[in-house]
Amino acid sequence: MRTINRHDVLSAIIALFFSIAAYGEDTVKKVDPRTYLTELSRLGTRKPFLTDSPDVYLEPQSLNHFFTLAIYRKLQGNVYFGYRYDEGFSFDGKEVQIEIIRDLTQGAGCATAYRLALEKALIVAGRELKPKATCQIGICIVGIEERETTKTIPGVMVEAYLRNSQLKKSFFIRYGAGSPRGLAVAIRISAEMLVSELEVRRKNNERANTR
Repeated sequence: MRTINRHDVLSAIIALFFSIAAYGEDTVKKVDPRTYLTELSRLGTRKPFLTDSPDVYLEPQSLNHFFTLAIYRKLQGNVYFGYRYDEGFSFDGKEVQIEIIRDLTQGAGCATAYRLALEKALIVAGRELKPKATCQIGICIVGIEERETTKTIPGVMVEAYLRNSQLKKSFFIRYGAGSPRGLAVAIRISAEMLVSELEVRRKNNERANTR
């Protein structure tokens, strides 16, 4: 299974630019900036999931168990940062509920670990877990890589939604997260990435309400 650690990707880009600056003007002159602009452009590209994602033809068994075809058709993004579709989800409170966590992988052994990682990430972010909160989170682990190989690192691929049950609006995302430090770390990173999506939308909503 292909997994991406976007924290590693961003760190590599930042380190690259700092290393160029550290070596001074002579080194900068020798570096073709088009190389780095091309990479940055590639990381920021947004394309349809069904025509861009390798999962469609390499991991077809991971599709159509949680998200529907209608959602897949609307997902946009790239393999590095995931594919998203926002139909108008907003959140301005503190209470959230984990509505569902499914694990479709062989053995289904990650659901409990993922729930614990997600609960911790939510609490660290200042959210309160409430069974009847209007902000609902749903997750499905659709793929897993337990060991490092020549092509992958340990990680998980998930489909997830954030839903405002009062507004009946959701945000959908499919993304992978991995870490050379092992599957447990990859699960933690994946949970933190999802909570960061929630926090971004909460802060955006706060700014909109203060204007």
